[in-house]
Amino acid sequence: MVRWAIGRTDNLQLEMAEQIKLDFETVKGLCEFILLAIADGPASWQKVASDFLKEGELENCDEFRWLFSRSIAQMLAENWLAKATDDPLFEIGLTFKGSTVLRHRTEINAFYDRHFAAAIRKTEQAKAAAQAKREKHLKAAEKARQKAERKAENRKKKILNTKTTAAPITHPKSAKIDLFGSGKKIRASIPSKDNDQLLKLWKSNTLGAANSSGAKRDQHLQIVAAIEREWRRRIKELPESEAFKWPSTDVGSGPGGENFERQEVSYLKILGYTVGKTDGLPASSRQLILDRCFSGQLPPYQSISEMRKWGDPKSSLRLKKMAYHIASLAKNFKKMPSRGYDDAIADWEDDLKYLHEKYYVRYFRFAWPSK
Repeated sequence: MVRWAIGRTDNLQLEMAEQIKLDFETVKGLCEFILLAIADGPASWQKVASDFLKEGELENCDEFRWLFSRSIAQMLAENWLAKATDDPLFEIGLTFKGSTVLRHRTEINAFYDRHFAAAIRKTEQAKAAAQAKREKHLKAAEKARQKAERKAENRKKKILNTKTTAAPITHPKSAKIDLFGSGKKIRASIPSKDNDQLLKLWKSNTLGAANSSGAKRDQHLQIVAAIEREWRRRIKELPESEAFKWPSTDVGSGPGGENFERQEVSYLKILGYTVGKTDGLPASSRQLILDRCFSGQLPPYQSISEMRKWGDPKSSLRLKKMAYHIASLAKNFKKMPSRGYDDAIADWEDDLKYLHEKYYVRYFRFAWPSK
């Protein structure tokens, strides 16, 4: 029978019911759980993850997926775990003279320092900075509101103190925009719109969110999310086999590069992603489109087989497709005989860096495209 020096914590429920807390105690509890889960025989990592979430009453959040995949990878690398068969089943790793190597608290503490402490510290610092920025914005908005109220009150007092025999002058009131009411009407009209109208509405609200903040930004994003839900519903109704567009040998007008192969029409292009000095979007707008392309539902503008090439939202395949497509565009335009695309190439490389730092570093391990 396998025995562990550290034993299993009786109360594994972490203090948070929906989000996992990233700290040493969580990593320690997860390591103990994984080791004990496979102590009596091989098990799949999917079952271990499911059991851990169920016992701790946790959500399968991004933090947990990162923590669990990193734990499994490093425990395999350090031989705490081993693959039992060709199937994805894991068993206890290193042994000494037929006995399982004990994993003490100090050993897990060193494991945490090597593989988790720096990344978790960086994540917490980023969260604190974001929270401080939000609080600063809210404070400034409240200050502006109070200033506007004082101005209005002063104007009111001035009018009351002014004595005149002339008929009172009435000023037309400016129409008040009911942002939330109009947003609700727009969302209600979504099912009645065709695909072209929905795509146009998605683009305008995505750019609107990128250029606004607070309640206005939230309202734009609610419309974007409602459109993506409608896309998801329409995609389920698409047939598996569809007619395809017959190819043409027409090369169009204008000069072409040597051995330059035209890129496929990507979902990035469909969603309005553009770069460069002439027609390019600002970085904030491009980054929000990249975020929605990675995390959201793609529109039903291509065949089912083409959509499957882009993978599910938040998947490794989706990020890889986006990254390699952007990298290939940059490489192709670097090879063009007449170089006039420096701004576009710089935008593509900036966006690749943004995707790499925000998504790839924390969650994925496929080979990142070179420049």
